[in-house]
Amino acid sequence: MQFALYVLAQAAILAHAQGACAPAGDNQTVSTKTLVTTDGYTYAYDYVAAANASTATILLLHGFPASRHDWENTVPALTAQGYGVVAPDLLGFGDSSRPTEPEAYNLKAIAGHMAEILDAEGLGAVVGVAHDAGANVLSRATTWIPERFTKLVFVTVPYAPAGSFFDVDAINAQSLEARGYAQFGYWYFFNSWDAPGIISRNLDSFFSLIWPADESAWGTNFATLGAARAWLAANKTTELPSWVTPEYKARWMCQFSRPNVTTSTLNYYRELLRGVDAADESVLTDEDRMLRVPVLAVGSGKDQVATPDLQPASIEPWAVAGFEQQIVDSGHWIMQEKGDELNDILIEFIGRE
Repeated sequence: MQFALYVLAQAAILAHAQGACAPAGDNQTVSTKTLVTTDGYTYAYDYVAAANASTATILLLHGFPASRHDWENTVPALTAQGYGVVAPDLLGFGDSSRPTEPEAYNLKAIAGHMAEILDAEGLGAVVGVAHDAGANVLSRATTWIPERFTKLVFVTVPYAPAGSFFDVDAINAQSLEARGYAQFGYWYFFNSWDAPGIISRNLDSFFSLIWPADESAWGTNFATLGAARAWLAANKTTELPSWVTPEYKARWMCQFSRPNVTTSTLNYYRELLRGVDAADESVLTDEDRMLRVPVLAVGSGKDQVATPDLQPASIEPWAVAGFEQQIVDSGHWIMQEKGDELNDILIEFIGRE
């Protein structure tokens, strides 16, 4: 299996050198489109129109270090119910533009990019669904373009109110005492000047660090202070879960072999730690941060980083139109590991009056 993965990865890298990474799945109903925003960035996104004008469209926002293809198990389930889908590669990822400066990842601007994509398809309000780092984009979009959402779903990572101070030091100190590891210790590595090069030189090691078969080791191997750097410096690898297909890994290896991609994708962490959004968000009030549509949080029961207990504390005070949480018995990558269960949860919530 490992040799087959290696061969597929090398083939994908060669394909990229010729201009393209492998496409996702064989869903012929999905149209892949591009949009150039008013400030000059190109977004790639998958689009399926809703069955009729009264049926919802869902905006799917992936996390780090992923792409729109993370939703390849979700899109067919939603479209089979008649729902429309818009699934972009976020700025810096996949087939979208990859600016290298953290300032390009201003979340108010990226929220505006999401509005431009919706406008391009003639869409009004949609259901927002986000996983991992995509939750930060959705959190800001609900503040800057609230009229574009009818419901919100946060998968693993909760709502982050715009303008609130993200005290990574305090979170790490608290989790070190409570859990025995610094929950967000890897953020310091991601913010370091040499992280992009270290990751780029050890892509196979990084992939197995992010997608290990035994995710219970994430706390010590990935999350805690210095662990990710040490893992990559030693070029360690570990067994992958059965639900990570050779095609998925090959496509990821191809995408992350592109120029500047490790720098561009890490900028979602860097811009938060460096206060890129501070000037825009300094004028916001608690009224601006309120979530005025129904909110669902889907937690991963085995996640060692985005632990489910973070969701109610981060969302409930702001969810004035209702909040509920469902916890799935999975690790961080729910869409792949427990895709059918997640799909059922999404379909029930979206279809509810």
